[in-house]
Amino acid sequence: MSRKPLFFIWSVLLCLTASGCLYRGEGIFKKIGNSDYKASVHFMNIFVAADGRPTYVCGAVSREDGITPVKNTHIVLKAKDKAVVSQGHTDHIGIFKLSALMAEDSYLLEIDSPDYFGSKSIVVKPNKNNWHELVAHKKDPP
Repeated sequence: MSRKPLFFIWSVLLCLTASGCLYRGEGIFKKIGNSDYKASVHFMNIFVAADGRPTYVCGAVSREDGITPVKNTHIVLKAKDKAVVSQGHTDHIGIFKLSALMAEDSYLLEIDSPDYFGSKSIVVKPNKNNWHELVAHKKDPP
């Protein structure tokens, strides 16, 4: 008997086991109805950019009137533990684009500026440009 088919089957099982697909919550087999089982392997949970497209958090920052853009403002994307994940600035029309490495997680998107404040809790979806609008409130002078 040739060793190539056995090596291939062993390699596939090793890869599935190493990725954790066999030991996730419902396992590799998902129950359908009362008696049938279907093999379900979730490779999407392994990769953030599974389709080769990166995940971005983009949007616009405008004043309280919803029309006036806020230019050259520092935007910060923070994780739940308040660690900074990504940061950037708005352009001349108030648009920003940040890269987000972790998908399917909640973050805090906030304005870090001496003149404005504002924040928003968001959830980042994988392989998308996650569009969010922030409202900038003017800080009172000291």
